[in-house]
Amino acid sequence: MAFIKLDDLEVEVEDGTNIVEAAKQHGIEVPHYCYHPGLSRPANCRMCLVEPHVFFPPAGAIVPDRQLATGCTTVVRTAPPDRKLDGKYDFIVRTDSPRVKKAREDILEFLLVHHPLDCPVCDQAGECDLQDFSHRHGRDQSRYLEVKNVPPKKDLGPDVLLYSTRCIVCTRCIRFGQEVSGSGELGLVHRGSHDEIDIPRSHDGAPIQLLDNKLAGNVVDICPVGALISKDFLFKSRPWFLEQANSVCSGCSVGCNITVEYKADGVYRLKPRFHGDINQYWMCDDGRLGYHYVNSDERLQLPLQRVDEELTPTHWGDALTVITEKLSETEAADIVVIGSAQGTNEDNYVLQQFAHDVLETTQLGLFGQRLGEEHKFPQFTIEADKNPNTAGARTILGSANGNVVLEGDALWEKVSSAKVVYLVSGVPERPLEDAEKAALENVNFLIVQDVLPSEVTQLADVVLPGTTFAEKDGTFTNSTGWVQRVRKTIDPPGEARLDWEITQQIAKQLGGDLNYRFAGEIALAIAENVPGYQDATHQSIGDAGIKLA
Repeated sequence: MAFIKLDDLEVEVEDGTNIVEAAKQHGIEVPHYCYHPGLSRPANCRMCLVEPHVFFPPAGAIVPDRQLATGCTTVVRTAPPDRKLDGKYDFIVRTDSPRVKKAREDILEFLLVHHPLDCPVCDQAGECDLQDFSHRHGRDQSRYLEVKNVPPKKDLGPDVLLYSTRCIVCTRCIRFGQEVSGSGELGLVHRGSHDEIDIPRSHDGAPIQLLDNKLAGNVVDICPVGALISKDFLFKSRPWFLEQANSVCSGCSVGCNITVEYKADGVYRLKPRFHGDINQYWMCDDGRLGYHYVNSDERLQLPLQRVDEELTPTHWGDALTVITEKLSETEAADIVVIGSAQGTNEDNYVLQQFAHDVLETTQLGLFGQRLGEEHKFPQFTIEADKNPNTAGARTILGSANGNVVLEGDALWEKVSSAKVVYLVSGVPERPLEDAEKAALENVNFLIVQDVLPSEVTQLADVVLPGTTFAEKDGTFTNSTGWVQRVRKTIDPPGEARLDWEITQQIAKQLGGDLNYRFAGEIALAIAENVPGYQDATHQSIGDAGIKLA
């Protein structure tokens, strides 16, 4: 650890920490644009200038260095005893000296020379570093009187627009394409004050290569101004109207940490949240843009019961009565219960308790999104398993003695000979293979718990409206054993209910002794009864998650 004097604070920081991060750790803002902790540090914006101090032998004093230094590239390390300043400090730096403040004002004035005053219509307003730093560190007026450059807006790809007039050429987006995605679509064209970010184009201006890799949306996240814009979020909402909750992406088994931004009427966008062991600062566009089914007008909102070959809306009481009657009159050996790799650990734990303790069947299966393609990037992997909780569901469903978790051909073979199947899906847009469809068609009575109409619900005798990841509290376990929190953000539509609550209600009507009141209580039961999950309570997990031993 290095012992440094940071402005008027005496603090310890890890060796190798740069001044921007050291200051941030102790509540001091060093403004910056080109620097991002997940990328290389070109120090080209010069906004993070600080004033290091050095020993001046002739005077025998500690004095400011002749030159200001960039805080993003200046790192602190433990100095040898004979090189310590004032006999104790490894480094002395000021982030608030008159020279530093003047430099920031000048740099901001330069960056704003060609920048339009369009904050009222800019999508970045309210979360813009240029706007914030101009207010806190800049001048109150511009001295520039000449005509501004007005470069064109550019359509860079399927989901990203570039408003070139707002760009300050920090090059974060270029470095992301070179270092993280490895796709390198973006670069600089022209020179000097006419520098512009662009994609490769032919002589007639037609794009040769679009920004369409599966990590493209991250350039919008890291843009410190309103230059790179997501088409998906454009003009949807001002950020200050949105509420936020920490959660986990449900798009694949990586388990990217995300922030869900929402209002009462639905989810508005997903943004990556830093986790050093899972997704760093990034997420893929499949996960980022995969939330729209949550807001779909097609969402199941009422129970449905098959009457005269048609699925007809019914009351919860009537639906549950029909289900309990069918389950009561069916032998345990003829019942198959299928959990969901899209469901939480808590959903699946209650389901296996219901199957084992109430129905007394050990025939449990696992249903989820089929495998897709795996995509590897220099610093990121999108896994082939497109379910967020396959690992957790397998363990949780098999946690009771005698449970065998069936998957693949073994599952559908068992289903084809069953009389009653209770299938919890929650999987958006999941078509059935011929063998799966044939097996479900053979079932005498099919109960499906789902969030959208699908090929599965079309075959059901009773459909129960469940919930998505955005409407429930609980946990997912990713492919590497990280147990992470999923948090409720919005209410389920219509009369849809939490999946574990539906299962528990059926269990109660069959005389079962399940009486959980909230998801955290189920997590405590999991910690007590599932090997490896003893520390995975909601309180212990927090925002960072917990790695299973």
